Amino acid sequence: MSCRKDRLAIKEGKILKERRQELGFTQLEVASECGVELQQYQRFEYGQRRFTTCRMSLGLRICMVLELDPYDLLFLEGQ
Repeated sequence: MSCRKDRLAIKEGKILKERRQELGFTQLEVASECGVELQQYQRFEYGQRRFTTCRMSLGLRICMVLELDPYDLLFLEGQ
């Protein structure tokens, strides 16, 4: 992962974490609602995995649970 991608993954993770906390969810609750293991969801929040490179179905489930517009995460690169 390049330095630029690392920064993007961290930025995506920060958005996911802040939104999860705003809604009062734990990481485990989000992971369970999305049908993934806790560690898989944590990789997104910790910036270890790019949200925008995951399967579309998973990305949309995460956005649904966190009430996020997918476009807000998909177009971070241009910002």
